[in-house]
Amino acid sequence: MPVFENISDKFFNPFCCRNRELYFACIQQLIDKSKEIPVLYETDARNCLIIYLQNSMYAIETENIGEEISSQRSSPENASVILRYFRSCGWITPKEIGRTGDNIASVSSYCRKLVDALHKIFDRDASGAITNHIFSMYEILKSSLEKDSARAIRPYSNICVPLVENECDLKNELLVLKDSIRTIMHAVMEIEDANGFGQFLMKDEMLDRFFNDYFFIKRSGLIPGYIAGIDRMLMRIKKSELYDRMAEEYMELKNVDPVTAREVVDRQFGELDSFINMEYEKEMSYIDKRINTYYNLYSTRMMMVLSNHTNLQQYLNRLLLQMRSMKEEEREKLLNGLSECFKLRSMGYVSRKSFERRRKAKPNTENAAIEREELSQEEKQRLTDELLKETPDRYSMETVRGYLDGLSFPENGLAVSEMAIHTRDDAMMAAASIIYSGSVGFPYEVEFGEGMTETEVARISNIRIKKKERRGQTV
Repeated sequence: MPVFENISDKFFNPFCCRNRELYFACIQQLIDKSKEIPVLYETDARNCLIIYLQNSMYAIETENIGEEISSQRSSPENASVILRYFRSCGWITPKEIGRTGDNIASVSSYCRKLVDALHKIFDRDASGAITNHIFSMYEILKSSLEKDSARAIRPYSNICVPLVENECDLKNELLVLKDSIRTIMHAVMEIEDANGFGQFLMKDEMLDRFFNDYFFIKRSGLIPGYIAGIDRMLMRIKKSELYDRMAEEYMELKNVDPVTAREVVDRQFGELDSFINMEYEKEMSYIDKRINTYYNLYSTRMMMVLSNHTNLQQYLNRLLLQMRSMKEEEREKLLNGLSECFKLRSMGYVSRKSFERRRKAKPNTENAAIEREELSQEEKQRLTDELLKETPDRYSMETVRGYLDGLSFPENGLAVSEMAIHTRDDAMMAAASIIYSGSVGFPYEVEFGEGMTETEVARISNIRIKKKERRGQTV
């Protein structure tokens, strides 16, 4: 089947536009928004893009994408143009009216896969990706060997394919790790002063991310155990009936003969076995060697920077080798000559306090005891009164009653939309009236309507507050 048969001819057009960074950020916003709600409607998508465009620092360039988009137009206008453009390119599904009467604006599956692939390729933040792939391979194999496993129903699609995908991703992450150490070493070679070394160590994100990933793999005792477990479970699968069923499923999927299907499955499992047992350890050994080279390079480069780009270590080694073959008189003469090359520029005294280490105070735990002194009745009563009586309750029944008494109530009651709810306290009073409406001594009752009412501070249920009636009279 042709690769581009099921997508629009304009599918890749947004990546060829002037504002391609903006379009990629906008579609990412829609994907993130769709993960928070069951169905993404066009109104929600437009509001999401409007908020992003208003807060974005991106300078929109003027261009025609079927309609003109520019920084001179308002954010709602640009958001509407972008949504229509996404729909015409196949990034958003065609118009379909949902339950609310609004058009559905779901991001198409092909677009989601494309965005995920771009993130995997270009995102530099791959923290923990190596160990995630190892854990995923372990979990796939472990679940496939369980009794009545769902993965055993379609073993090739549910076991072999994800294993191979995780193996390929793990290879790529190891290559990224190798490229990172190469990039770091190039950066070290370009540093010209000691201040640059300090800035590099403190602020370089690649350096920090690389050593976090590397040392987690080396120091974690879990990784070798998981690798051994993967190797052990691969051997179990090859000896089980799942292995034969993988070849049968591949034969049905690809419409090939049994021999070809078995060869393909054998090659894939052979590659998995080779990677787990040999290539992984080989790659990690290579990275270890590069790490040692990096430390030596960093040390040498630091010495050269501090010595005005002169490799003092090399000169000192040559000098010591020459002195070893000299006679005692010549060696003495050379040392005297070298001593005259140095001058004392300053002299000071170091006090003993500079070397003094303060001892930590050790608490006397042997004689420690728990105080069992109790409060007197008078003290307890004072604290209780201070807590319950002296501190006023801002939303007590009397406070809410006084607040409502200050409002004018018509005969049919006062709706929450008619109340002047401008602050948080106003909203809390309305909420407290619902709580006290069924209480004895509270002269107001609350009737609930349908829907919600938007106020300046909160969304409140559509309620109507009325005065209670007693014996035909309003209280």
